[in-house]
Amino acid sequence: MTPRTEQSPLNALERAILDAMTREHPSLVVDADRLHVRSRRYTGVGSYTDFACDDSGEPRTLRLKARITMPGLPNGMGAVLYLCGRQLQCLETFTSGDDYWDGASEGFSVS
Repeated sequence: MTPRTEQSPLNALERAILDAMTREHPSLVVDADRLHVRSRRYTGVGSYTDFACDDSGEPRTLRLKARITMPGLPNGMGAVLYLCGRQLQCLETFTSGDDYWDGASEGFSVS
């Protein structure tokens, strides 16, 4: 499948995931209103949201501990945040099992 790419502000799903991650990881500081989404790609089994980042600092990853539930995805979703130092670089979402996801997020919850 060819990835779909677009540029826009954070969507509701991304914002909810980042909110949950800041609760799970108190050292993570996210100013969602100042984030610049460079690109967004949907792969059929998840997505990559790339943020404007100067790629300086030590690379690290944070995994979302909460579960993302989505209508039509019986196995749910997960997420990983990639950082360079304190800067957000990329938010990856992924389906669990063999579920296909087209990027529609109406009715999601993060718990």
